[in-house]
Amino acid sequence: MTDPADLRFFRALKDVCAKVDPVDQTCRDAIDSALESGDPQDMQTAHKALESLDDPLRDAVLRRVHLHMATDLSAIWDMMPGAPVGKRPN
Repeated sequence: MTDPADLRFFRALKDVCAKVDPVDQTCRDAIDSALESGDPQDMQTAHKALESLDDPLRDAVLRRVHLHMATDLSAIWDMMPGAPVGKRPN
């Protein structure tokens, strides 16, 4: 089973990459494949595609992904121990 945190990471990564022009199509395709299949091998391929980006671009993308994930209140709520499933206070 694919870890929900991995899926959230790849969804955030896909959203950020869609807004950053210099991210090449090969990297975007690898991210799409990882999300569609949930296969660990596809996720590893997507990680390698991300790692192959130029350092400044990769750092900028990861900074934006981190901000996206750190401010995703639904994700934070879902990861809280004891939080009611499917019943959020917001």
